[in-house]
Amino acid sequence: MSTRQGTLTRAIAIDALTHIMTRRIHADTALERLFAHHKELRPLDRAFIFEIVYGTLRWLSKMDWIMSHMINRPYSSLDPRVANALRVGTYQIYYMDRVPDRAAVSETVEAVKNVGIPQAASFVNAILRRVSRKAEYFPKPDKEKEISEYYSMHYAHPKWMVDRWLKLVPHDRLEFLLSGNNAQPKNSVRIINQNAVPTGENLATFLLREHGVESQFRPLKHVLRLAELPPFHSCEAFKQGCYIVQDEAAQLAASLVAPQPDDLILDACAAPGGKTIHLVDSGARPQNITACDNAQKRIAILQANLERVKMTEVNVVKGEVLECIVGKQFNKILLDAPCSSLGVIRRHPEIKWLRTPAEIEKNAKDQERLLNGLAPHVAPAGELIYVVCSNEREETSDQIHRFLETHSDFEIASLDGRVHDYYRKYVTPRNELLIYPGNQDDLDGFYAVVLRRQG
Repeated sequence: MSTRQGTLTRAIAIDALTHIMTRRIHADTALERLFAHHKELRPLDRAFIFEIVYGTLRWLSKMDWIMSHMINRPYSSLDPRVANALRVGTYQIYYMDRVPDRAAVSETVEAVKNVGIPQAASFVNAILRRVSRKAEYFPKPDKEKEISEYYSMHYAHPKWMVDRWLKLVPHDRLEFLLSGNNAQPKNSVRIINQNAVPTGENLATFLLREHGVESQFRPLKHVLRLAELPPFHSCEAFKQGCYIVQDEAAQLAASLVAPQPDDLILDACAAPGGKTIHLVDSGARPQNITACDNAQKRIAILQANLERVKMTEVNVVKGEVLECIVGKQFNKILLDAPCSSLGVIRRHPEIKWLRTPAEIEKNAKDQERLLNGLAPHVAPAGELIYVVCSNEREETSDQIHRFLETHSDFEIASLDGRVHDYYRKYVTPRNELLIYPGNQDDLDGFYAVVLRRQG
């Protein structure tokens, strides 16, 4: 990487972090917008930026803790661009072994000039040089006396999250959860049965031969875990709709629907379409499925995905779901509800810094509104399948307990026959699917339950 290119990549990383933290937008959105303005970036450059941005987001508060012991003024008083330059530089020094410390310092200092704060270059230079000399020698909270402070710093999570989870899981389990949130996510895909691989091979063989991508089949039917994702723009199997990218936990949750060919099905919050595609590929008739979402951009993504996998007969509806289904009933309603997404932090590490406890409460109220609003639209003997990528009680078990208290005609259905024996360890005694991050199978955190209406 040339000096000019090294400066540019770090400048983009600083800009991305500034947009994420000040505008409270997701990392993929920020990077997509910035990459659109830098068409000259090579795939290697983009990968380097991704690593810095996502790595810095994973360890952000630890970077801040270190910085707070390196400067003689309140760290929170820094210009966000200066703070993010220090984070970017410190992340490289701490976690990117292939980047020499001198390059991490000098290129980040040059990048500071590119993001509009040249006056801060000497300050950033001095602090990063200090970090490169003293990175391992900074005060740390006492693990025995300040347990939540220790976990918060050591695993780079907001203290309020650590405090919540200390009440939820044992200390040893908490360490797995927190470290799992900081791990690189696994790449899982669902093989689409109806779309054969162009060469007639199985997908695993095709990806290895065409793209050098190693993979392994998982216990869940049609799931393939990849060592890395192939380039979609040049992968004929992807373009021909032979697979979709979908985490194993999401596929496990979708399998609870267990559709029958004649079922009328509503996918209530359908975009980007993974679960709708899963339903069709599991035997549901596409013309019997209504896929609803209320955002035009998400609807466009949903339709593009359905077109790619040749499932265009699905009835796609844009709008608020409860307004779109007036007077209708369904045999199965899948509600993958808007939630805090705290179960998928490893995929979206910015969630740690953008979420607040108040948002969990707000999400819980929205989920309750949707559950109550959808219940009358479940046909007798039909089912409402509730799914969230969260483990928070307000969004999971407590939410379902409240629902059942006010809907005596519903009950929790058994998951026997719907969950592969290998995954029974994630089924609670109440027949809830409950997967915490940091689990032994490297699945995302998820919760799902089947609510059956009495016939």
